[in-house]
Amino acid sequence: MSGYQEVLRHLAVNDRRLLAGLSGVDEAAALCCPLDPRTTALVRVASLAAVGGPVETFRWTIQDALEAGADEDEVVAVLLAIAPLVGVARVAAIAPTVALALDYDLDAALESHDA
Repeated sequence: MSGYQEVLRHLAVNDRRLLAGLSGVDEAAALCCPLDPRTTALVRVASLAAVGGPVETFRWTIQDALEAGADEDEVVAVLLAIAPLVGVARVAAIAPTVALALDYDLDAALESHDA
């Protein structure tokens, strides 16, 4: 497999190790920005929710936020905070992905609510 094929394969599966190595974002942010790790992680969740992405990317972005001290309620509050800017439809569309990333069975919850 050639180099570009290997990179494309890693990108296609959201290989976090490759993506982390592509940018010195964490180091640069630490040098210039006064945001604490929890706030930084929640901002990243908001950014990802605004642009969208696969469940696995949400899973590790949300996991970073939880490990930095945020809780599930704060992750969901981020969706409500960005709704006026990105649109309610966008937030509604991304909610099931966030639920999966939080290991919350939204389908089961909706079925039991309807019953």
